[in-house]
Amino acid sequence: MKKILALALLIALVSQGVYAQVDPFNTYRWNRSNAMTGRGQVDTRPWFEWWYYKVVLPQTNDAFFFVYGVVNPWDEQQTLGGTRASVIMGDFTAMVQAEENLPLDTFNASYDETLVTIKDNVATDKFVKGQITNERGEVFSWDMSIAKDWAFNATSWATGRGVTNIEWYPAQASARCSGTIMSKGKTYTFANAPCYQDRNWGNSFPEWWTWLVSNSFDNHPTTTLAIGGGKPKFFGRLHLIESVAIGLKHKGHEYSWRPSDLDKIKIDVSFGKWEVVGVNRTHKIEVSAYAPKSKFLDLNFMTPEGKIFHDYEALTGDMIVKLYQRKLPLLTGWQLVETLTTHHAGIEYGSEQQYPIKSLFKGRKTLFSNL
Repeated sequence: MKKILALALLIALVSQGVYAQVDPFNTYRWNRSNAMTGRGQVDTRPWFEWWYYKVVLPQTNDAFFFVYGVVNPWDEQQTLGGTRASVIMGDFTAMVQAEENLPLDTFNASYDETLVTIKDNVATDKFVKGQITNERGEVFSWDMSIAKDWAFNATSWATGRGVTNIEWYPAQASARCSGTIMSKGKTYTFANAPCYQDRNWGNSFPEWWTWLVSNSFDNHPTTTLAIGGGKPKFFGRLHLIESVAIGLKHKGHEYSWRPSDLDKIKIDVSFGKWEVVGVNRTHKIEVSAYAPKSKFLDLNFMTPEGKIFHDYEALTGDMIVKLYQRKLPLLTGWQLVETLTTHHAGIEYGSEQQYPIKSLFKGRKTLFSNL
């Protein structure tokens, strides 16, 4: 009897250890509560969900992204215009994108681990592998291992609770990738390159979205910055705030500025240049990022209803980050702690409104500002 109890205890401990290693927000989110409780019900509301990966090769300034996604996974009869499974890749050196849209029955994802398969393409939290062919018959392929460094819970207590119509979760805000990418007839082989993986899911897209990330800072290879946010709907109907969440990991310390924590955050997006300031009780961060129009791709994401959400993205932008602190919260002035620079910043702005890139840069259009 004692041996049986000891074995049961060992199995329980091992199971808990395995579960503790699984990031629940990096697993499948659609219809999750129904599936986990075995109620047999299916959520038939509009839905989108994807796993996004990027890798930058600092020595050559090459950069790539990969997306594994599904829209309206319940909609087998194709009643909504956006319904599909899709695999997308982008090459920021050749400035090309390739996308393969596939039937829903080719998509599968796990509630218990980070495991996504779309046809023969596979994405996990430890590796990502795929191959797609564009309309001209050009083949693009990738096979990378991923070593996780840091996750940033951008929305804190609100993550996974459906508070907003779209959720963003940088499951691997910092990671290192090794492997091979083939694009436009060229093969790229790399080891321990800075890479990144995040999640988006929800019922509808925000009115606008912005994003700034990097884990390739000059002389600070272990430092990571992740910023994301915009104008979502709260509880399906209200536009309560327009803001971003900011996460910084520097010299082993983690810093955060979040709307959900009532921190003060200011943003200015004037196309080509992004300015963000975050203030909490003990620290302030100032971020200035820039990329010329030649570095931006227009990533097209499909909404559940079939509209195109245009996401202008660059992966080798310039960024300056200044971190300040004060010794006595709310009482003493700010002292500069560190100035960080990178030429490998991810920068983006997305909206359903299609802003032509050239006109945006020519007029330095201010898309949003509360500075």
